[in-house]
Amino acid sequence: MNSTIDRFTTTGFGVLLQGILWLIIWGGPLYFWFLLDPRWGHNYAFALIFITVGLAYYIRKTSCRLAAVIAAFLIVPTEMAYWSWYSATLAAAIMLAITIMLYFIEKIRKTEIIAPSTRLRAWLKVHIINFAYLGLAHMPLIFFVGRWHHQEGFTQYLPIELEASTIIFNAMLLILAILGIAERYTKTIGRFQVTKIGFAWAILMIILPLILIFAGLGL
Repeated sequence: MNSTIDRFTTTGFGVLLQGILWLIIWGGPLYFWFLLDPRWGHNYAFALIFITVGLAYYIRKTSCRLAAVIAAFLIVPTEMAYWSWYSATLAAAIMLAITIMLYFIEKIRKTEIIAPSTRLRAWLKVHIINFAYLGLAHMPLIFFVGRWHHQEGFTQYLPIELEASTIIFNAMLLILAILGIAERYTKTIGRFQVTKIGFAWAILMIILPLILIFAGLGL
């Protein structure tokens, strides 16, 4: 029982859960925002990216994790408003599909699709997921550094986003990325397991912004 609980109280599962709930929320209660302004559709792309990274956390195959890294860095052109929500979502969906496809291909193979030298393979197993977290971290970095004071310059493909929920989510995501990377190298911070800290933080990232969103809607 404890091993099962430990398996699902991790930063990776928190990221996966975020992506799933993000997709559900924007496909349900907040769908009317998308209907009013399709530029909010970038949230569908972000949700799919989080799902891809969360799945890759549990898939210890180099090919799948490389696909997740590529998916994570799709945040850059999306957050920089280089393309539309539709293009971003399509690209994210393709990377999720590729990750899942690679997983099933890897299951029937005797050797991995990407099988470098033993030393490099061991290094990739430990570190490659960190690059996916770095990709996720570009969301708050671009938001606070690039968009914070220049929202108007991104309005072709992104709406004005200065709601408290968006600000809090982005700030918390930066810390989550740090926790996710730290999880790869240390087991505890003080008396607490890093994996459980990351999971708890990911859950707070879901709860706090939702409270602010629904409070603002008067629900």
